[in-house]
Amino acid sequence: MNDKPIIGITVGDPASIGPEIVLAAAADQEVVESCRPLLIGDIENLRATASTVGLDVTLVDVDEHGFTDGAIAVKQVGSVGAVPLGVESAVTGQASYDYIASGVELALSGAIENLVTAPISKSALRLADKGHLGHTELLAELTDSPWSLTYFTVRDLRVLFLTRHLSLRDAIDSIDQDLIIRTVERFVSVSDMVGLPSPSIALQAMNPHGGEGGLFGTEEIEILTPAVAEAQRRGYDVHGPVPADSVFALAAQGRYDVVLSLYHDIAAGVCKSIDFHGTVSTTLGLPFLRFSVDHGTAFDIAGKGIADARNMTQTVLTAASYAGVRAR
Repeated sequence: MNDKPIIGITVGDPASIGPEIVLAAAADQEVVESCRPLLIGDIENLRATASTVGLDVTLVDVDEHGFTDGAIAVKQVGSVGAVPLGVESAVTGQASYDYIASGVELALSGAIENLVTAPISKSALRLADKGHLGHTELLAELTDSPWSLTYFTVRDLRVLFLTRHLSLRDAIDSIDQDLIIRTVERFVSVSDMVGLPSPSIALQAMNPHGGEGGLFGTEEIEILTPAVAEAQRRGYDVHGPVPADSVFALAAQGRYDVVLSLYHDIAAGVCKSIDFHGTVSTTLGLPFLRFSVDHGTAFDIAGKGIADARNMTQTVLTAASYAGVRAR
């Protein structure tokens, strides 16, 4: 009996690099040894992609053949077939949506241990009248989850996002004590799922040098420091605000378990600069753990055989390492 966990992997937008990096990751020997990858997409599209980029793989429909040694199992969804690569369209947007919806159904039913997602195009989703701000928001809607959190890991660094897909101006305007405390409370309620039952959290400062006592901005004085004090009063191990130019290094050295970063591109930029291919995004707050690569669709190189699958491979390995962890 094969007791290796089944990890579901949506193939992303079929006109993007998604299908090729998913195929390469599923064929990786370390992945095969750690789990049973189940690709969620259209088998004919995947076969066409494999042929285009020169991947020598055997694909089987899991509903017909189960998991077969030497073959990659595919959960057949839709029939998009071969599509023009690098071109956003309503067809590929609908297919992307259908793959995600199928992945959610499999995860909720327990048919897969965890869900890994390849990149999608928000523009293609809109063309298919499935417009959402992002992948994470779509997953939250499909699972009726009232909230979700984005959590990046890379080497010894863990970073929690306070804000996500907002302009810098809107992100700054949205930050208040309630948002910070609510995010801390939500993270701590699920942090044991990622191995941190009682995390120490460092709140990143907003302004240069932490505002220098109000010389470079007053948000630390008026918002961030009071939020830390209130979180501590409620029993949470929260520190800061710690200047952004040092907090990530301190956390990577072990002083804090997690950095609560204020802005999407600060959090993502730091992690990807450390190791672009090793950064993995985890979505918390869903009924299951969802893992994602840290890059986009790369339509400009789709089908050219030059897409790097290392990040997808690391993401699948991370998902497999958390097999057996389920939301309560």
